[in-house]
Amino acid sequence: MTMNRIPLYLLIGIGCFSLANAEKIKMYVGNGATDGIARMVVDTESGDFSDMAIAAPANSPSFMVFSKDEKFGYSAIKTNSSDGKRNLGGVSAYSRTADGRLELLGSRLTGGTGACHVSLDQTGSCLFVANYSSGNVASYKVAIDGRLSPVVSMIDHAGSGPHPQRQKAPHAHSIYPSPDNQFVYAADLGTDTIEVYSLNPESAELENVSSAKCPAGSGPRHMCFSSDGSLLYALNEMKPSISVFKRNAESGKLSLVGTTMLLAEGTEGITSSEILLSDDGRFLYAANRDLKREARDSLSIVAVGDGGSLEHLKNVPLGVSIPRHFSITADGKMLVVAAQDDNAVVSYHRDPSSGMIKPTGKSIEVKKPMWIGFVRP
Repeated sequence: MTMNRIPLYLLIGIGCFSLANAEKIKMYVGNGATDGIARMVVDTESGDFSDMAIAAPANSPSFMVFSKDEKFGYSAIKTNSSDGKRNLGGVSAYSRTADGRLELLGSRLTGGTGACHVSLDQTGSCLFVANYSSGNVASYKVAIDGRLSPVVSMIDHAGSGPHPQRQKAPHAHSIYPSPDNQFVYAADLGTDTIEVYSLNPESAELENVSSAKCPAGSGPRHMCFSSDGSLLYALNEMKPSISVFKRNAESGKLSLVGTTMLLAEGTEGITSSEILLSDDGRFLYAANRDLKREARDSLSIVAVGDGGSLEHLKNVPLGVSIPRHFSITADGKMLVVAAQDDNAVVSYHRDPSSGMIKPTGKSIEVKKPMWIGFVRP
């Protein structure tokens, strides 16, 4: 991959980056290849990667989630139908060993195609999957040993949006439990809606209770909550922006507060991919992908103010192609990006006080990286 696309001026005047008290963090990388789930170590001082290995065989383990105790991991996968002509959605459950390997516990079909996102409820006893291609979501009960039940709830979304190609039908793109574990929220790119489901954590049953609209043609993709759960931030893929919703804790209902654009008006050929709120709640980050491959890929840095108000601070060029996903280490000092088209995972120093990032110049080759997650040492 090419790292020299990062302009020199980005290395100047964006604050002091403290590199004290560095540590080596274990991480996993999901991808769109057939090689399996990768594991490695990143040094939070230098940004160097080491100890690369395959944690488990898998077919396109595109998105993952780990239990809070990190004993179990779950991945969206592709699996062929009986005639071998369709890639059905699947989810695999793994047990994590002391040395970091992932041992397969079993896999389940998701009842749809294009499984693209998985999440666990706050107790770790329910798992949720979004199927992009078929436009539906599913839930499972998680056993004490980490294994998944058959599908408990399977719900088809309905509707369409104004985009003539991408919004002809529903496309469930992500699904998340609320911090209070009472509701589950699914973003649908095809219908410009966020579907709200009540959750029975004892059975993993979902019931649709309401929905909320994002701006027409925006295509909501991924989401995150404020630390107290009173706000939901939805990243819109097709019109790169963040829509802020107030959340009613009793009913789960969402009310749109406003939408902050991430790119200049009239920008074409760029879509957003991932959103993340810093642990201190002060900054939102969103990755933007240049589909024209003109080196315009960037990370939007947005300050979060009182009541969830947003101030777009800067779009930092990343110097990589198609940043599909990113994550921040627990100490807040390192941001790591999955550069899908560059077949590389790339590290950036992060200043927790200003929220800004700068490149370390370090990367490691991973085929079609699509997800990054950190675990404790």
